[in-house]
Amino acid sequence: GFFIVDFHGTIVIVVATAAAIVVLGRDEDGRRFEGLLRLDGADEETIDEEDALHTIEKLRSDDLPSRVEAARKLPTIAIALGPQRTRDELLPFLSDGVDDEDEVLEAIAVSLGNLVPHVGGKEYASTLLKPLELLLAVEENVVREKAAISAISVSQSMTDDMDYTAEFVGMIGRLATKEWFTARISACGLIPVAFPKMTPELQSTHLEYFANLCRDDAPMVRRIASRNLGPLLYTVVETIGPSALLDGEEGGIVSTKLLDLYESLAGGDQPDSV
Repeated sequence: GFFIVDFHGTIVIVVATAAAIVVLGRDEDGRRFEGLLRLDGADEETIDEEDALHTIEKLRSDDLPSRVEAARKLPTIAIALGPQRTRDELLPFLSDGVDDEDEVLEAIAVSLGNLVPHVGGKEYASTLLKPLELLLAVEENVVREKAAISAISVSQSMTDDMDYTAEFVGMIGRLATKEWFTARISACGLIPVAFPKMTPELQSTHLEYFANLCRDDAPMVRRIASRNLGPLLYTVVETIGPSALLDGEEGGIVSTKLLDLYESLAGGDQPDSV
């Protein structure tokens, strides 16, 4: 909308759009003034391309606080670069830098979850999963947790079922079968999240993955799997329906697969860490 307002003798022009409110006018001395209020998160800090490239270089500096600051500004950098260059240059750059200090990786993990609008929207959201997959396998627990939150957020913005299956579910399958136990830990929490949108065949496959995680050689993996067994059971019943609870010869998934896992994890031969 367009409005002209008499504010104590000063004529002010107000232009309102869905994205911002612009105020224009002149003060008593005839000097022009203007103001801008961005709406719906549009008030993000903006920088030009040169500053963006300089900030990116800070990610490789020797100064830890500078790297953390740069990692927190990834959305701002992405705005300056634009969606295409963010996908083609910034994300590969981040994927090459996952051997940094934990504070930097944590900041990157959080920032990646906020980049969906800046990589081209929901259509390109899956491009963020590659660097997140690497962060989901690092040693530091806090970094993995932040990466998992961002990965789930990114997956929820993906509207194409085939893309969701190929990229998000595919990533979980790789994590569940990786040699590094830290990646398998991340898979424990992500399988229940993705289960409802999986095809029946993939549901069966990922239940097998989860069963293997419950029997994993690493006690830490079994411990996290045990924590997520309850949420998985609830999700399975909610997704499949009452048939999941069937007993007898035609038993459902709960009685044929999940209850055995409970008994196994509750056994007296488990170490204290589980």
